[in-house]
Amino acid sequence: MARLISWPVGLRVGNSEPLSGPRAVGSGATGSIANFNQTFSSPFGLWRWRFSFPSMNGQMFRRYRGWITALHGGANATRVPFCDPDGLTLAQLGVDASPAEWQAGQPWSNGQSWANGQNWQSSPPSVSIASAASQGGTIVHLGSEFWGLQLGVGDFLGFFPLHLGLYMVTEVIGSGRYRIWPPLRKELTIADSATVRPTMAMKLESEESANAPRGVAFAEGLTATLVEVLDYDVKAYFAG
Repeated sequence: MARLISWPVGLRVGNSEPLSGPRAVGSGATGSIANFNQTFSSPFGLWRWRFSFPSMNGQMFRRYRGWITALHGGANATRVPFCDPDGLTLAQLGVDASPAEWQAGQPWSNGQSWANGQNWQSSPPSVSIASAASQGGTIVHLGSEFWGLQLGVGDFLGFFPLHLGLYMVTEVIGSGRYRIWPPLRKELTIADSATVRPTMAMKLESEESANAPRGVAFAEGLTATLVEVLDYDVKAYFAG
């Protein structure tokens, strides 16, 4: 059975570029008595992204090349955590903290940090699901807490637990209701939650879709082109 591999700890993305978006199948047009032509189509398709990585050497490069090798040219998949650099501000997320406080993280409830002096890393608050939605649906209804009513066209979101998928808002319907693309990879229940830090499963597009060139001092020009693996395929064919 194929494996689902974790993203290397500490591996940062320099640039990210979506290479494909919604395509259409079954496109066409119908005419009316008033001579108005209504075009129709069914959106489909998988996310496909090209990632580039900063120059690296030492342990980080070892982890990177091991990760690329473990993907076996697309035979295995990897978890890809998404953090939108153009996402909602702390205030829009409903976080009552300054950027410095957010960066510093949070201590334990007794006010103490970890033994190494570091705090817990802060993460954006999650939002409840107001209405269930079936797999393949394109409209989601979020709760009103935190950022549930703050999303706009172009914002990314995802869901958890055990939900692999990256979604973009394409229409604000109102009162926490949003149209998204792609269609839901998994059904939503009111026991689920929404997040602005989604995770998607992806695999190399081909054996030539990633490189690991090593210069004299650094590994530079590192890129990988990954294509989405659907949530239900991950659960059926990829071991955790």
